Amino acid sequence: MVRTHFDSQYEYFVDFFQGKPVKMMRDRKTGELLFDAESVAPILGFASAEEMFSNDAVLDLLNEQITKGQGRPIRRM
Repeated sequence: MVRTHFDSQYEYFVDFFQGKPVKMMRDRKTGELLFDAESVAPILGFASAEEMFSNDAVLDLLNEQITKGQGRPIRRM
């Protein structure tokens, strides 16, 4: 994972999964790590984040995380 830049709130990173770039950012105060949905979608076989978030299985998984998750928020970067 390579830090690409930072600002007062976040540090920005990029890493590669199976040769595809994945963008992430880390909240400098809380340490929370956020993944860029547009870079994750192709890895999961979707053309875009919009297509990924339109998929019923993905929505079911997100709903389960929101309702049964242990206080871990799901936010889109």
